[in-house]
Amino acid sequence: MKNKIIVLFLLFDLFVSCSSKVEQLNNYNIDATFPQESQSNVDYKYYSSHEMKTIITAPQADIYEGEQTNYYEFPQGIKVVFYDEGIKEKSTLVADYAIYYKNKRLYEARKNVVITNNDGTVLTTEQLFCDEIKQKIFSVKRVKVVQPADGFVIDGKSGFESDLTFKNYKFLDVNGSLELSQEYEEANASVE
Repeated sequence: MKNKIIVLFLLFDLFVSCSSKVEQLNNYNIDATFPQESQSNVDYKYYSSHEMKTIITAPQADIYEGEQTNYYEFPQGIKVVFYDEGIKEKSTLVADYAIYYKNKRLYEARKNVVITNNDGTVLTTEQLFCDEIKQKIFSVKRVKVVQPADGFVIDGKSGFESDLTFKNYKFLDVNGSLELSQEYEEANASVE
């Protein structure tokens, strides 16, 4: 009799634990775990008014679409080339990782983010956002901008924000340096 009670108890325990595991599996959101589509060697071209605006290339793009998730992930890095109205390259962005939140229309680039403008200006940071709705680029991480043409260096210790053209920007908690030309130094030396 004692053995029958133990066996019944074990069977009941097995049934309860199996049903709770089945319930856990039913509640598991597979959409949030696996991409619906994974693409290799992607090459996306974006146009506006029949003019090419950007080309995005990446070794891999994972697309997540579900009730609670709707984003594109670029886990092996990304390169984005931006073009002006004459389809001339105006800047490039490279990063080791990127994600695009489709509903928010927000891009995020992380790890070794570098933007290079056609005038040689280079921005480096560890995290950068591009908000399509507000038409701005921003970061809350340290940002360094180097303009090699005039030796201008800006270090935004707490981030920065800019328009999408990367021409009008402001920095937070700034320090910087400016390399003076020989002519400027000679002109100011005679004033003393």
